[in-house]
Amino acid sequence: MMSKKTPLKELKPRLEKFKLLMDNSNPEWKIAVIFSKINLYYFTGTMQDGMLIIPREDEATFWVRRSYERATNESLFENIKPMNSFRDAAVSVTNIPDTVYLETEVIPMALYLRFQKHFPFKNFKPLDKAIATIRIIKSEYELTLMRKSGKIHELVLEDIVPEILKEGMSEADLAADLFKVMINEGHHGVTRFGMFDTEIVMGQIGFGESSIYPNYFNGPGGNYGMSPAVPLIGSRERKLRRGDLVFVDVGCGVDGYNTDKTMTYMFGRSLPKFAIDTRMNVLIYKII
Repeated sequence: MMSKKTPLKELKPRLEKFKLLMDNSNPEWKIAVIFSKINLYYFTGTMQDGMLIIPREDEATFWVRRSYERATNESLFENIKPMNSFRDAAVSVTNIPDTVYLETEVIPMALYLRFQKHFPFKNFKPLDKAIATIRIIKSEYELTLMRKSGKIHELVLEDIVPEILKEGMSEADLAADLFKVMINEGHHGVTRFGMFDTEIVMGQIGFGESSIYPNYFNGPGGNYGMSPAVPLIGSRERKLRRGDLVFVDVGCGVDGYNTDKTMTYMFGRSLPKFAIDTRMNVLIYKII
């Protein structure tokens, strides 16, 4: 099976820009190490269990625990090496500086301690802001993927969802149907967040009052969820009724690049006049 590979002309400038930014913002830096899957994908074009070591004065190396074979199949990154443990990578670094730059937003303490055991540095500093600064500026290659994602979003939410909605279906039914449709149209199947311990499957889908139910996720809406153990996806019990507002806020992505789109539908009949009048008053107030 052929995999889509991030072009080398994309990967090289990202690393070069990162080093330049680190030179300007942290002129004392000597080495940076990246562990998180999203950032590894951004810099190497593959999402494997491993770490990317970026020395200031030397070539960056992607050390892969699993799967080295998959990494070399998927990635055009020029320096990928296998490792069984951090010990294998440690022998390649002859002078470990006192301070190492790490992703402090996402690295668990246990991983940090295992890494430090073989790389005995004294201090750490964050590199999260530097990576975010690089990633926020999109290349034409990245924008092209986001535009593809946006086209899928537009088609599914504006044209297909109104045809899916059926009286008596549950929130979970809609989520399942919507996921299948989006996958068939080209969605890569997952929405990721740069937040600690945050997960989401499709997005936020709610019927009527369910869409304003208190939600642990810092988003614009909510739903009852599958259960207290899985406050996601949608309720099996909350059925769609005539007159419900249907709130759909879902992510879509193509080859790692995402768009976000929210739609609200009036199902079966329009809102009561007092609700529309209240909404209009709020909009007028905000405009003024």
